[in-house]
Amino acid sequence: LLFLGIDTMGAVMKPLAENPVFTDLIAQVTGVPVLGVLVGTLMTLVVQSSSATTVMAIGFVAAGLMGLRQAIPIIMGANIGDNLGTTITALLAAIGQSRDAKRVALSHCIFNLSGCLLFVWLVGPFASVVAAIPPAGPEVEVIARQIANAHTLFNLGCTVLWLPLTP
Repeated sequence: LLFLGIDTMGAVMKPLAENPVFTDLIAQVTGVPVLGVLVGTLMTLVVQSSSATTVMAIGFVAAGLMGLRQAIPIIMGANIGDNLGTTITALLAAIGQSRDAKRVALSHCIFNLSGCLLFVWLVGPFASVVAAIPPAGPEVEVIARQIANAHTLFNLGCTVLWLPLTP
């Protein structure tokens, strides 16, 4: 059912490539990575699924509305939107708890936001690294794999950055 839903959402994106209002909006957003992050976050908050936002980004690329470099900020925003739910839950759960519980909840929030703030300024070089990882080829043919690789590398990069600070 999950794959059927992903396939359906991808098919629904293709007609949007012909809508001038939508293509103009995407063109404006893709030129500014911070706006891409905001769009990804808002899309994820609306649909309550970072997977759905990721599929939409793949659909946008497959429809020719954007490339990998423009999809990466949307994926970062999806990561923030998805984690906002868990972050807010952790912060609410920490109310009235020990100092360590509050620190863990706050560090979870800082981890998600700081990683995005760092990577959003490095979208160009990051996209080049992702594109160099196999499978290589025309972007549209391998875009789903490249977006998955970007998401994985983003989370690994954040972890490597924060791991030395855990003590």
